[in-house]
Amino acid sequence: MHSLQYTDMSIKTSQFLLRLTGTWMNESNTEESRRRFAMTYTIVVHIFALYLSSTDMYYTWGDLNRCCYAMSNVLCTSLSLFKTVTVRMRYTVLNDIIKLAQQNFWHVKYDHEDQILLRKCREFCNLWTICICCIAQVASAFYIIVPIYANIGGNKSERTHPVKIWLDLPLNETPYYEIVFATQILTLQHIGATYICHDNLLCVLNMHVTYQFRMMQRKLSNLWQGSDKETNSIDHTNNCYTALKECIRQHQMLIEFCEKVKYVYMLPILGDVVIFSILMCLNTYEIVVAEVAILTRVISICHIAGNFSYIFIFTYVCHNLIEESANIGMATYSGWWEVLPMTESGRNLRKDVRMIIMKSLRPCYLSAGGFFPVSLETSTALMSSTLSYFTLMRESSMRSSNE
Repeated sequence: MHSLQYTDMSIKTSQFLLRLTGTWMNESNTEESRRRFAMTYTIVVHIFALYLSSTDMYYTWGDLNRCCYAMSNVLCTSLSLFKTVTVRMRYTVLNDIIKLAQQNFWHVKYDHEDQILLRKCREFCNLWTICICCIAQVASAFYIIVPIYANIGGNKSERTHPVKIWLDLPLNETPYYEIVFATQILTLQHIGATYICHDNLLCVLNMHVTYQFRMMQRKLSNLWQGSDKETNSIDHTNNCYTALKECIRQHQMLIEFCEKVKYVYMLPILGDVVIFSILMCLNTYEIVVAEVAILTRVISICHIAGNFSYIFIFTYVCHNLIEESANIGMATYSGWWEVLPMTESGRNLRKDVRMIIMKSLRPCYLSAGGFFPVSLETSTALMSSTLSYFTLMRESSMRSSNE
């Protein structure tokens, strides 16, 4: 059944990002030491970034425009650290998820029609990975371009960093300025990788299991081929029952996989749902209302584009998971099982068909903290709450300006 290891760009990128942040599973003691070092470095980097952004927000509290910018940085860093810590707390289950995917999704020999479905899944995952990595890199690049542009033609004593450091130290003088600038760039790049690594893996896993449900629907539809011609064949009934038991085992494996993914990622998804709405509100305020530099607006545009893209694609994938897992019952019911003879295998087959249909009535889904399932309706609710928050902020800003 197993063949050469299957991989593609999205899986390799997910593996690289998770290794970089210390979350990918390890196969030796040496790799475990590297993982612990990477995880420690990730936490230290986030604490350092939170210190810089929090002090910046504290000292700019009276200026709403600059405070919104600093608050956005604090929320992004906090969300990245929160997702890393919560996933790390369930690291063992994450390893089980990756092993299940390797054994049942990626390292399996498929027939021609399943390969077509797998190719579509791979194209979607690759496109998603390219988009999210490009948006993250563009946002990081503008964090670097903004201070460089501001320093052109200015006095060396007034040079700025990507994030201002509120310390009474000669940090604008050479070589301290260059050292601090390089340190902040490395910190920014690592936070960007941490910010997208868990979301990228989650969408890749979610898309693969969705297409596994589609493959199972095709298998169930083809299970009864020849039943209209061999309705009285005991051997044919036995063969159908044997094939159905294999489908049942696959269905149970997919349900177990979805439950493990939901268990690991329910808190990160809840963090995304709660924080993204506030983030997009702050970014919209900076783009539309705040009097900031053009390049700072570009950073906000990159933020809101990345968050909106992730919300739409992720809720779309989650919605597909709900639909495809529910369609298993329809694919089972629409077969020719009712014309098979009432032998012992026929009776057992009918009983198992009823069980599959009952199982599919409660489709697989991902939840936000266990409070509600994530679907396309979640994205519309987030957009609605973002507009409500933005309207409230704009009215408050206009009222303060008039006073």
